[in-house]
Amino acid sequence: MSAWSSKFMRQLDELRRRRVIRAMLAYLVAGWLLLQIADVTFAPLGAPAWAQRALIIAVAAGLLPAFVLAWIYDLRAGRIVRTAPMSLDGPGAVLARPPEPPAAAAPMSNVASIAVLPFADLSQARDQDWFCDGLAEEIIDSLCCVRGLRVASRTASFRFRDGSVDPREIGRLLSVDAILEGSVRKAGDRLKIVAQLVDTTDGYHLWSESFERGMEDVFAIQAEIAKSVAAALKLSLSGSAAGRFQRYAPGNMEAYEFYLRGRKLGGATTANAWQEAPRMFRRAIEHDPNYAQAHAGLADSLAQQILWRFQTPEAVLPEATTAAARALELAPDLAEAHVAQGHLRSIAGDHAGAVAGFERAVALNPDLHEAWYYYARHCYAHGDYARAADLFEAAFRTRPDEYPVLALEVGALDAVGDHARADAVAKRAVVGLLHQSELEPDNVRLVYMAAGLQQRLGHAEAGRALAEKALAMRPNEFATLYNVACFYSLSGDCERALDLLEQAIRLGGGYADWMEHDSDLKAVREHPRFRQLIADLK
Repeated sequence: MSAWSSKFMRQLDELRRRRVIRAMLAYLVAGWLLLQIADVTFAPLGAPAWAQRALIIAVAAGLLPAFVLAWIYDLRAGRIVRTAPMSLDGPGAVLARPPEPPAAAAPMSNVASIAVLPFADLSQARDQDWFCDGLAEEIIDSLCCVRGLRVASRTASFRFRDGSVDPREIGRLLSVDAILEGSVRKAGDRLKIVAQLVDTTDGYHLWSESFERGMEDVFAIQAEIAKSVAAALKLSLSGSAAGRFQRYAPGNMEAYEFYLRGRKLGGATTANAWQEAPRMFRRAIEHDPNYAQAHAGLADSLAQQILWRFQTPEAVLPEATTAAARALELAPDLAEAHVAQGHLRSIAGDHAGAVAGFERAVALNPDLHEAWYYYARHCYAHGDYARAADLFEAAFRTRPDEYPVLALEVGALDAVGDHARADAVAKRAVVGLLHQSELEPDNVRLVYMAAGLQQRLGHAEAGRALAEKALAMRPNEFATLYNVACFYSLSGDCERALDLLEQAIRLGGGYADWMEHDSDLKAVREHPRFRQLIADLK
């Protein structure tokens, strides 16, 4: 086919896709009928002779505006919508025209991002918040496996749990095209879940469904919701993701309840929550000794306690090691179990074993953010900065709104001397951190991470204001004190940095390997006070 013919066929296909030809035929038919009616009625009604000529001219003059409006807009599902532009797959290649969506459940088009909000608890006792959050998290994890779809992080989307913000505003704030929201009502052993997909451009529902079954069917419901959302987005949910819920399902719902409670506590990133999380995982294992994810959760939560010095290795390492081994025995392909194994081997000083555990985890589930993130932290803590930078970038790709990950990547790049790339990443990260802090004003981590990046980019006063703001928000939290110490180290105020480090370590936290290799502390690394702090930690 010649180039001219190919171009003509593409333009004709686009006219059909936009339903312009149908609209123009409808306009011509309507115009012809109007002229026929005028021919019969104008004379008996005494209309002047020029009136019929004026109507003919008006119908003819309306052809061009009708064509333009038909090109830009369309009538779908009883409402006028703007027609999406032509999609290209490579230079000049037109994708096949999608089928006309039915009015009852119009599939979405050109949707590249989604936020999953925590489901509202409509149970009479209002005591199912752990389940509502867990349901949303499981769906987030599953949708993260959909290629071509960006899923807002749990931290960002759960900010809108109270339902008071308009979907269009959520779309603007999170830069997503759609949101998934819903409700849960539990009565006895019966469960009613309503889920709905909302277009954030206009606030209209694009898909909704109600599920009313026994509690034992919750895993099937989770899978159904994820599949339905992927189908509505005209995307494919991978087979491994679709079968994830049933494959790792516990033997009873009590085990699942405690597992979700443990996971929620572990995600809170506070000392009290982290110390309470292992108890929840132990309760889950009591109810179902063969629940692999609960064993993995227990091992990982205990590893975190050792890592941040909430417990000594002697106190919890044997239990953690046994839990990780049991998780792998029950589910050798469970990526979370390999992450826990990597953590424990890292703590035990087995660098090669830790790398093997993390490598296996990312191979089993390349979309598991924690696998990339903790692998990167392990490499950073052992001075393998180049590998750490690449792994932090990979972790960010799995959650493209987790900007603190980019802040850590900047430190790794600076450590290897790649300052040009570090500058580019820092600029991208600070914009994201400041935007996220507007959405999450109570998230102190966003504030102190932005402070360090502002200092690095030469905005000393803006950085100092953020650093002091973080201290005012959480003056007795290890992570805040440590990261503000990093800020003052970068700014050259070594005594202030060391004072804050001493305060942080007195609280009981601290990871010696990380501190020794943290590029932000380069200015104080050889100071006698710093060397003594590291010696005390070890």
